[in-house]
Amino acid sequence: MKAFKISLLAALISSPLAAENIDKTWELGVFGDYIKSSTNKETDNDWQQIEAGKSIGIDLQKIINDYWDVRFEVAKTRYEIQDGGDHDYGTRAGLDAIYKLEDSDLYLFAGVKRFRNERSYNAVNVGAGYNFQVSDRFSLYSEAVVYRDLDYGFTDQGIKLGVKYAFGDAKQAPVMAKPKTVVAAKPVIKDSDNDGVRDAIDRCDNTPSTVKVDSTGCTLYSEHEVEIKLNIAFANNSSIVQPALVDDIQRLADFMKEYKQTSVEIEGHSSATGSADYNLMLSKKRADAVKSILVNKFNIESSRLTTKGYGQEQLLSTENTVTAHKLNRRVVAKITTSTKKVISKN
Repeated sequence: MKAFKISLLAALISSPLAAENIDKTWELGVFGDYIKSSTNKETDNDWQQIEAGKSIGIDLQKIINDYWDVRFEVAKTRYEIQDGGDHDYGTRAGLDAIYKLEDSDLYLFAGVKRFRNERSYNAVNVGAGYNFQVSDRFSLYSEAVVYRDLDYGFTDQGIKLGVKYAFGDAKQAPVMAKPKTVVAAKPVIKDSDNDGVRDAIDRCDNTPSTVKVDSTGCTLYSEHEVEIKLNIAFANNSSIVQPALVDDIQRLADFMKEYKQTSVEIEGHSSATGSADYNLMLSKKRADAVKSILVNKFNIESSRLTTKGYGQEQLLSTENTVTAHKLNRRVVAKITTSTKKVISKN
């Protein structure tokens, strides 16, 4: 007879997810951008009527903490000059300080740049950007920026599109608990079925000689406790499970196929940001998304799965920080089942 107990905690991320699955230290980006020169430069022969330029470049970003990054970039630009009749090349390099808005994929930045095109000059810049996480290590980003020339007083504008790769150690996945084995009783003499228990106290006649028995002569079983945990993250305001995380759901599906008597309630939880009604709806929707994958992709019977959204009612952390919000927005599935198995003699 199988005995089992099941517990499931689910909290869904609205930022992927990451809860991120790696501890980022550096990010390397490759980008292209478009720079629109000041109107006054376009009519100035000293600047050879320089107009717009298209660039390619790379940047290297150091992750400082949850709020701040530092970035170095270098780019080469092809400018249109002489009222579009010719072109010339220039370069720029510089540093930016990046501030990441809490609980958002948006960020602000400011920095200094050195331009070398028709003339060499220094500039300060301010701008805003958006980061879209594609997987644990890859992301896309876009930016809009304004450059103020400190030497000649002109103002240029730019937009940028790029892709980044993150460096850092992967977080460790949960492991299954080791089974526990009940030690058999020591055999005794004078028994008809040769099970090690004398006939006077043997309550189970004719037990096989190949199995271990308890002090009353009955078959002894080992109790195995097996456990699986699940962590699922979602993008900001999304109930779509990222492809990189489907493998985690498959581990849960494989577990349920092996232990067919188990069933599970999927509980959805959210962070405290946003309205309580919206978070309740979103947490239920994300729990349903996990159930849908288990049913439609891995063929788990729907009758073995139930879902419930708790919104922000059961926070794991009440702090108003990015780290706390990420901790609260997660899916954690834990299933534990105990089974009995006959213990054979060695």
